[in-house]
Amino acid sequence: MRPFIALQAAVSAFGGFAGVFVQADHGAAALVAFAAVMLTTAGACIVASHALGSRWRVEAAQLVRAGFVLPLLLLPLAVVGGASPTPLVLALACGSFLGLTWGARHWLELHALADAERDAYATQAVALAVGVALLTTLAVSSLLAATGERRGPVLALFMLLSAAGAVWAPRHLPASPPVRWVAPLQVVRQPGFKACLPLFFLESGLLGVGVVLNASGAVRALGQASHYGWAASAATLAGALALLAARRHRHSANRARWMRWACAGMVAAAALLGSSAWWPVLFVLHLLVQSAVGPFWAASEHVLNQRAMDLHGSVGDRIVAREAALAMLRLAALGGFWAVASALGDQQRLVFGAALVAGAALLEYRLARAWLGNGPGHPAS
Repeated sequence: MRPFIALQAAVSAFGGFAGVFVQADHGAAALVAFAAVMLTTAGACIVASHALGSRWRVEAAQLVRAGFVLPLLLLPLAVVGGASPTPLVLALACGSFLGLTWGARHWLELHALADAERDAYATQAVALAVGVALLTTLAVSSLLAATGERRGPVLALFMLLSAAGAVWAPRHLPASPPVRWVAPLQVVRQPGFKACLPLFFLESGLLGVGVVLNASGAVRALGQASHYGWAASAATLAGALALLAARRHRHSANRARWMRWACAGMVAAAALLGSSAWWPVLFVLHLLVQSAVGPFWAASEHVLNQRAMDLHGSVGDRIVAREAALAMLRLAALGGFWAVASALGDQQRLVFGAALVAGAALLEYRLARAWLGNGPGHPAS
């Protein structure tokens, strides 16, 4: 899995810059539309790939390759007719990549990992992704600074990374059955799945809101995309070092404790984000704190994610049911956020969004405490 995870992290780093480009070049409304299209495309790709797999033989490696090929084909269209990338094309490229690669990754991980192996795997996978994201962000920041903030060279770099991913990422993946669904509606009808919906909303429903907040805060505080890249690089380094230092101390017995401390850090980072509405310099500190604790939070969510999918039904049915629910929850959350935030000024919007993120982190930890143990608190029990 390591080449796949590394290349996935490298191309995923483009998402942060894409949001900053859209915010800086087209404004907040275009950024919300970008996030909505990206998240819808991601969910649709996961559902469609499993639907196709139920009729034809579709291997996880084929989905991985397709996930890297589509951005390679779409990104050249983003700069047709102007120097500013088209938000719609950027959203389709990012969304198809996220949907296909993460759909394949969920499938492989759920087939390959037992519950006791999830903590060690999540820590190593997140550490690898953080390190690669750091190197990629540094490269993009250097490129932007050297080319006078031109977007074209950045798109060319990510096309090159996508080409490398299409060649190398699908190789030597763990063995698994072909991707398919059987009866996803049977998963949706389970009481355990319905009990997961609040957690799904908190764990990923606010993803689109986070995209909007991070890009808006970066443009407001740092001005240029390359400045965002330098600050994000420093912050990512802090996160990589912190995770490296604690990599041998995570296991299934202390899951809840690690998430509790990570939750405190995420709330502090949200407070700094809200405060940056008045003191923009705090946005850099927000990045540092969020990236220092973000890998710990991500590792906890990774385990929690798989625990929440320990429901009855085939792996494909559980993935499709979850991703379809997430797509609807993300769009509902983003639409609700913008319905309120569009009437607010830039400062008020940042404070409102930061309060939402902090509240969601607290509620997610509260819901997750029993699920991260081994007892009967999990809905599937």
